[in-house]
Amino acid sequence: MLAGSALFALPAARTLAEDWDAETPLAASVRQTLEAAFAGYTMALDLRGINANNDEEFRVQINAFNLYPVASCFKAFLTLYYYYFVPPDAWQDGQGTALYSAVVFSNNVETGTVLADVANWVRGDENAIQKFNNFLARIGMGNGLRTWDWPLAPTIGFFDERFAPSPTRQVVGGDGQRYDVDNAFTAADLARGYDILTRGAAFARSEQMRTAIIAANELLAVRNPDYRSPIEFVFPDGYQGKDGILPVGDIPIGRVVNDAGVLTLGAGRYIVAFMSAGESESRARAALQEIVNQITLYESRR
Repeated sequence: MLAGSALFALPAARTLAEDWDAETPLAASVRQTLEAAFAGYTMALDLRGINANNDEEFRVQINAFNLYPVASCFKAFLTLYYYYFVPPDAWQDGQGTALYSAVVFSNNVETGTVLADVANWVRGDENAIQKFNNFLARIGMGNGLRTWDWPLAPTIGFFDERFAPSPTRQVVGGDGQRYDVDNAFTAADLARGYDILTRGAAFARSEQMRTAIIAANELLAVRNPDYRSPIEFVFPDGYQGKDGILPVGDIPIGRVVNDAGVLTLGAGRYIVAFMSAGESESRARAALQEIVNQITLYESRR
């Protein structure tokens, strides 16, 4: 994790990957089923169950600390970045604005516009990519963008070499080969970000952050009427999040199908951070369907 003052004091998980003695039989069943479903595939998962008291009841992590191409999933946290640094009386987040287009419609050029615009409100001499990554570190995420060089985006030419591909920062494909990927995150990063969005308003140390979280969730709840994310295909109601898809040919590792967000079912909220590389859309959906099946089972028996 990069250095930076903590903005949150979220409760520690009741069940951590290194402390399975505290795992309930039901949570163990969920974990074992999902481990079997993911075996042999280049896929990662960080699944967290949050109850009505804001307690984390269980956590399932499968390849959760392996690097994967993040694609557009990071844009969910662009909302929090924007609302935290831009004063409320300067917010421009309605339909047709850069922020709305970047988050709701996943517009890549406008994503660069938001990164560049918010950077003007952030102190320091770092470039727009570095400032965004510094914010991600402050909310507890361990990775960031190296660049956002989409054609016509105002962030072309900006880099953060802390996250440049290197022998220790490569994505491992299903073929065992190692690939250089500019923008690589982990499923644990994405889950941490959604933990902030899900529980952070109750534990934020400042009203500024609390206000930003509420506004970010409102924007993330807006759906693109002409598009369904991979999770929405298997869980059409009660999902809030942001997916990231890269078609075959965009990067050497192959097709990328990612989706991360929060699923609300009954009294529970379930953070799902799913990432994959080189797997088909049908394989990713099958894995997501199994995740939803296990969440449904857990909620019915908890």
